[in-house]
Amino acid sequence: MSTGVQRTAKEDKPAAAGALALLNESVLGLIRAQAPLPKILDTLCAHVEKQHSSLICSVLLLDADGSTLRHGAAPSLPKEYTQAINGAQIGPCVGSCGTAVYRKQAVVVEDIATDPLWANFRHLALPHGLRACWSTPIASQDGGILGTFAIYYREPRSPDVEHLQLITHATHLAGIAIEHDRARSELRAAEARYRTLVERLPAITYIAELGASGPWHYVSPQIETMLGYSPGEWLSDPMNWMNHIHPEDREIALAAEKLFQETHELFHAEYRMCARDGRLLWFRDEGVLLQQTDGEGLLMQGVMYDITERKRLEDQLRHSQKMEAVGQLAGGVAHDFNNLLMLIQAHNENLRDRLAESDPARRDALEIENAVTRAASLTNQLLAFSRKQVLRPKVLDLNMVLDEVSKMLERLIGKDIELRVVHGSSLGRVKADPSQIEQVILNLAVNSRDAMPDGGTLTIETRDVELDENDSRNHQGVPAGRYVMLAVSDTGDGMDTETQARIFEPFFTTKAPGKGTGLGLATVYGVVKHSDGWIWVDSEPGRGTTFKIYLPRVDKSRVEESGIEESAVESRLKESKPRQSPQEIKVRESKIEPLSSFLKTAPSVSSAPKGTETVLVVEDQDGIRDIVRESLRRNGYKVLIAVDGNEALQMAASYPDPIHLLVTDLVMPNIGGRELAQRLTPQRPAMKILFMSGYSEHSALDIEETGTSAAVLQKPFSLDALARSVRRVLDEPAL
Repeated sequence: MSTGVQRTAKEDKPAAAGALALLNESVLGLIRAQAPLPKILDTLCAHVEKQHSSLICSVLLLDADGSTLRHGAAPSLPKEYTQAINGAQIGPCVGSCGTAVYRKQAVVVEDIATDPLWANFRHLALPHGLRACWSTPIASQDGGILGTFAIYYREPRSPDVEHLQLITHATHLAGIAIEHDRARSELRAAEARYRTLVERLPAITYIAELGASGPWHYVSPQIETMLGYSPGEWLSDPMNWMNHIHPEDREIALAAEKLFQETHELFHAEYRMCARDGRLLWFRDEGVLLQQTDGEGLLMQGVMYDITERKRLEDQLRHSQKMEAVGQLAGGVAHDFNNLLMLIQAHNENLRDRLAESDPARRDALEIENAVTRAASLTNQLLAFSRKQVLRPKVLDLNMVLDEVSKMLERLIGKDIELRVVHGSSLGRVKADPSQIEQVILNLAVNSRDAMPDGGTLTIETRDVELDENDSRNHQGVPAGRYVMLAVSDTGDGMDTETQARIFEPFFTTKAPGKGTGLGLATVYGVVKHSDGWIWVDSEPGRGTTFKIYLPRVDKSRVEESGIEESAVESRLKESKPRQSPQEIKVRESKIEPLSSFLKTAPSVSSAPKGTETVLVVEDQDGIRDIVRESLRRNGYKVLIAVDGNEALQMAASYPDPIHLLVTDLVMPNIGGRELAQRLTPQRPAMKILFMSGYSEHSALDIEETGTSAAVLQKPFSLDALARSVRRVLDEPAL
């Protein structure tokens, strides 16, 4: 009998081995086929139960928290039972499965009805006829616990060697399936995170083979929003990349590609690409070597960032810096030029006054004076460009300014040009110098007239506008905000991009020699910038030109509704300020007549106001110092001379008699005129002050009131203007 039993056991071994092989094939095949984990575990349990009909299989999965068991597979257990144990917490006495995970070892319960491990759970199992349960932890490759594989019996029983072997094998397969599923889930999650990152980047991500015609294997959806092509359209043609790079930039991209192929270091290039709608966009392209497989070309993965806005801001900054540098140069040139004009004018006055009215040479002297006037006008335009010209801003209505200018425009532009003036309704107010705004309109109108030699239409329009961020990007960086817009448009020749880049530079002109100074648009630029405004130009060859000027709108409730001009408001604010240190000087705006008025009247020296007071003249320019000294002496004044501030301080300290007036240049080496006045005032409080300056912005200096009055005489000035200014300052009552 025992012999028969042994033979049967030996004969069953091939059958058991075949059953395990079949189990492996079924489960591993499903794993390779990427089948869902529940299906794999159900198949595993079904195969085990098929081999031994007396047992019932169950797989529980351990949650990520490491303490909760969840249903994995139990095709033959009652649903009520699987639902009851789903979510069980592991512990030292939590049935077979909860205890096995807690102990990290197999737990065999031969009789659920009597085993203390089931004391709190037997009421769940016994009603369903479950009497025994053997549970084994499912271990991961790193020694962690993934869950449990358990078998139930419907009668009490002890372990069976064959069943234990089967449980061990099934547990191993279950571990493979669970780890594979978790790895796949983590991979899917990582891919999802990567895809989310890639598709949310403000950039185009791609994978492509090297070479100008290398096919692209992947491109992110952003290509459609940026360039207007769907990923499918882009991938369909390997030449899309190169064909859409701006022709002038293709060599840059090819050179970067060649260097990348040689070094396999970071690919980097910046170039322009043409979008489907015709827009030209700048991109920064960076890529790395991805992989190399036999028989395939090198693959690179890269990111293309849209840097159009950055390029625009860089160009704007460079342009601003260039214009600022040119402005500094222009201001300095204008200052020195004004000094030269001052000498020419003064010496010419001396010559003119020695000539009789009938002398033919007197006509030449008047022509010299006219030339000085024209030259002074040029320096004023330079100073306007460099924002060193005096502006007297007021809160004003551009429609009213436009009405005044319109009266002159019809005569200015000619009959072959149609003038259209469009007034904005309920127009907001701006703070600007009305005379300068008039000059801006005239300069732009003349520019448009010259661009329409065969006639055309000139349109001048005002309108309230509000620019948002998108508008700002489309208007060459004009900040978002509330503006009053002044637009001047023509139907003339138009300009190309290269010309537009230089139109605001002083002395740049496209007109024939002798037809223009190149300062008209430079003056416009300076006035607009000095008024805290922005200017935008839109032009194409053959399609005319539009200049749009944006001046910030002022708050009507603050100024307009009260009926007070801004200048008056500022005056009241200044009156309310506390008095400052007595070391400071108040420089009031000088009401000096323009140079042209003196040239028309051409007064003689004998008619100039005279005096006997002592005047200290401080000027670092020899010629100007000499001519001022001689003019004042001829008018009866006693004149003291100093070449700079240091010499003036020494002279004032040693001179025993009163000094009635200090006439000093504002800009000098070492000690400037303002500092000199501040240092002399405590020593000689009765001394009056008259400043001279070649910078027009000094004629409206704002220095706090200290009880000492001062004026500014703007170079170039006539000798008669000097005499009258000296007399007026001396005759003013002391404060």
